[in-house]
Amino acid sequence: MSENPVLTSGSAAKSAVAVDTRQEQRLHIAVPVKVSPDIRATDWHSCCTYEISLLGARLNALPGISKVGQVIWIQRQNRRAKYKVIWIGQAGTSQAGQVGVESMEPGNVIWENEIKVRIKSAR
Repeated sequence: MSENPVLTSGSAAKSAVAVDTRQEQRLHIAVPVKVSPDIRATDWHSCCTYEISLLGARLNALPGISKVGQVIWIQRQNRRAKYKVIWIGQAGTSQAGQVGVESMEPGNVIWENEIKVRIKSAR
């Protein structure tokens, strides 16, 4: 496992280094998405991913994403899924303005097509 010194989560928020406990490798793919802290909201915000995986993603932080553990909705084209904010990049670090999210609906992979295309092209 690699270490990531900019993670903010729970008790790790004050430590200089937090251990990366990700269960799978993420693919460096920029995917345009819309994000909202509430499925019923009318103010969805557009942003882009830095990395995606079957279980999570790293994306731009947006207004309304304010704390670790917060539940948000991410939409990719006509698919939506619920995610939990796992970390928020600290100001002054290379991951400032970014967040890590983990799917709360593992069977609902909203960027499944992008992952399949990348895996096919890597063969």
